[in-house]
Amino acid sequence: MSKRSGPLAPGVAFITGGARGLGNAVACSFAKEGARAVVIADIQDEKTFAQGKKNVEEIGCECLTIHCDVTKEDQVEAAVKQAVDKFGRIDYAANFAGIIGPSSSITETNTEEWLKCQAVNSTGVFLATKHELRQMMKQSSIDVEDGRVEQRGSIVNCASVNSLMAIPTASAYTTSKHACHGITKTAALEARSHGIRVNAVSPGFLLTPMIENGVVGGDMDLGMKLWEGFEKRQGRKAKFEEVGDVVVLLSLPRCSLVNGQNLFIDGGFTINEGFE
Repeated sequence: MSKRSGPLAPGVAFITGGARGLGNAVACSFAKEGARAVVIADIQDEKTFAQGKKNVEEIGCECLTIHCDVTKEDQVEAAVKQAVDKFGRIDYAANFAGIIGPSSSITETNTEEWLKCQAVNSTGVFLATKHELRQMMKQSSIDVEDGRVEQRGSIVNCASVNSLMAIPTASAYTTSKHACHGITKTAALEARSHGIRVNAVSPGFLLTPMIENGVVGGDMDLGMKLWEGFEKRQGRKAKFEEVGDVVVLLSLPRCSLVNGQNLFIDGGFTINEGFE
């Protein structure tokens, strides 16, 4: 234990989906708050990996990139092992790998596309959480302030406002994000006796690369029209770092009693039933 001093988040952060977009913003937030190292596990191409790594390293933080398909258990297990072999432990994990899935009515949704969405957004979170927990259970607590509860690790999963609500033509995505919330709650109860917390965040509407490529089945004119309505209900445009900073704060030992929660980062979107 120690008195409060130094960086806010001095441990090792492991981020799935961290090479670009929202996941990279989370990686950069950990770097800005003094992480000893950031590990990015993602499936992107080398150019995207290089840019994501550069974004972290320009802040002054060491960054390791690992090619990992979160739907493949052997790759997830190997990524965790590679991170631990390099840095000795994983203090904070943030599982942000995800896809938007098919945009069509249930009656018209392709089953293979629906299952792919579950594989990435649900099974991917399950596999990452599973192997992150296995590692965290082996390690000692990160250094905490005097009087604080010890913490072996913290995991934050990326859910969505769709983990609470639903949008027509998004059954695959909505189902997968409800599942993410369920995995989070179950893991939180199983891990708490080990000094590990598991929570989720549910970002509101951010124009991520995933959304740009997939909104409304590729109909960008219709998609952007709908997007304006979403942002109006949210109150304003959201910034990626506004989510990343919350993930860091939720990961800290100072949030020692926050466990199994799904924190909405949406400017009040989910409580706004149409009022401006």
